[in-house]
Amino acid sequence: MELSPLIDCIFQLLIFFMLSSTFLTPAIQLTLPSATAGTSQNELEIIITLSESGDVYLNKMPTSLIALESELKRLLEKSEKKSVTIRGDENMPYSAFLDALDITKRSGAIHVNVAHQAQ
Repeated sequence: MELSPLIDCIFQLLIFFMLSSTFLTPAIQLTLPSATAGTSQNELEIIITLSESGDVYLNKMPTSLIALESELKRLLEKSEKKSVTIRGDENMPYSAFLDALDITKRSGAIHVNVAHQAQ
């Protein structure tokens, strides 16, 4: 049994479908919007930083966990996105992280981001 005529037919069918598929027009014509990357210059960025020793900073200003909630509420009232980023040292006490996370949610933050270092 000769396989070369079968291979020729398969090859011709393959070429036909490859060429005919490139000439098909899409069924739906779309004009996609353009977008620009970047963030709003007016938006206040809220960052909570937790150090290895357990110190708490709100936007690089030292604070305590007790005062954090009231200060965070004040900043979140001015923020449109209600987004908070929590940065912590890899050797920080996890209880401090959990306390900061709990305070952040109680203060009315909608989006809570945890910052990490890319590897």
